[in-house]
Amino acid sequence: MSNVVFFSFKEEDRDVVLTIKGRAVNSSYSGLNFRVKDLLKRWDTTDSAVIKQAISKSIFGTSRTIVFVGEKTHKSYWVPHEVQMTLDAGKPVYAIRLKDSSGTIPKCLTDNGIHVYSWSEERLQDLATR
Repeated sequence: MSNVVFFSFKEEDRDVVLTIKGRAVNSSYSGLNFRVKDLLKRWDTTDSAVIKQAISKSIFGTSRTIVFVGEKTHKSYWVPHEVQMTLDAGKPVYAIRLKDSSGTIPKCLTDNGIHVYSWSEERLQDLATR
């Protein structure tokens, strides 16, 4: 599936990522234009097997994953799993900083040679559609 993007992020950045998703899927917003598949729905479980299955199912129908790097993304338990599941599926992973953030780059990105781009809508659009 071309131009269907999985969003990976830390829970604390949910509201910002929801706004970005809203812009990307809004045909009236010209800055971003791509489809998004994600786990923005909140889960009422702590069962890691259930969550991993949901991640896997969401990543299945995508062409790539974009990791949004905020102030605490490096402390996320799930971002490394999402990155590895995407790479294991043979799909690219890109990373972009959230606007005005300067948090530590997650080890899973560094270990896999994934460059973290500075924030801009133009860059996000490029990453989502390359």
